[in-house]
Amino acid sequence: MSTYKRCCACDYWVTTADKRCPNCGISDPRTDRTDSLTMEAPMTDGTRAAFGGFVGAVIGGFLMQGMGVAVGVAVGVSLGVLLGADREWAPGEMPGALIRTRHMASLRHVEDTIQERLSDIASREKRLFEVRHKTEAEAVSMGQTRMEKLRSALESAIAILARQRERYHAKLWEIALVRWQNNLEPLASDWDKLTHDECNHRLRQLEAARDRGEAFLRDWAGVDLSEIPEGDRCVARLRQALASCAKLREALIVQQAALAVKGIAPMEDALVPAMAPTKSLENLDLFNARATLGEFSSAFSELEAEYSRLKSEDEIAEQAVMVRRMG
Repeated sequence: MSTYKRCCACDYWVTTADKRCPNCGISDPRTDRTDSLTMEAPMTDGTRAAFGGFVGAVIGGFLMQGMGVAVGVAVGVSLGVLLGADREWAPGEMPGALIRTRHMASLRHVEDTIQERLSDIASREKRLFEVRHKTEAEAVSMGQTRMEKLRSALESAIAILARQRERYHAKLWEIALVRWQNNLEPLASDWDKLTHDECNHRLRQLEAARDRGEAFLRDWAGVDLSEIPEGDRCVARLRQALASCAKLREALIVQQAALAVKGIAPMEDALVPAMAPTKSLENLDLFNARATLGEFSSAFSELEAEYSRLKSEDEIAEQAVMVRRMG
């Protein structure tokens, strides 16, 4: 457990290798921010304006007499207000560009992006359903050939958007899986150095994590994943991780048994062969949320590229319609 520490901002488990938290994106997630906080109140816009005015008045007083003070105050106040209005450069904060970079590739940032995509897809689906309803209402007056072409185009577009929607939903599942695996990672750390009581505590944590994993599996069991590769991978990875939970549980129990008979020579010698199952824990990569996160990021980039392509095609089609109307 010594290599793992909670992120100071979101409680995600991080190691010394994590320069940024994979979950929230904050830099140096292992550094406790409480030491860097002060009891001073933040400088408000008005305070900055007053301070700027004071500095301007002093400078103006040195440069000119009479009118120079007034000019210095005016310039100083204006400068102070501008500094106060620029919230991104306030003490302890970063420019907006750096803030955006900080959140790049974090799970929370991806979640926000997915929600935006789902909202856009829902709006586009609504428009398609409205058009389909109007088209069906005009079926009698339309020619059969034209009606069939319209119906085919609409159904095809609806199916494409539905698949996009399901794939984005599957990405939300993957995020949940990564976070679940992250909670498992520390449980497989230093298991062979635990005391009897620490083993009991670890077993309780493992049981709670396994229950959450099985709940995920039940939730996904009723979903057709035949055309959603992301969802299918989620379920397969979850099943494998649950199997690894069973191996870890077995290892912890064996560790407790070894501790219980320690010092009793005949019993200790008899238990040595029983320690063999613990070797399976050397390859518990299924608990490695970082490996899953790498696969997730790559697949998400592909999904985003597909979304952008469809979005561009939709915009081009709308522009073509507008041109025809203007002509």
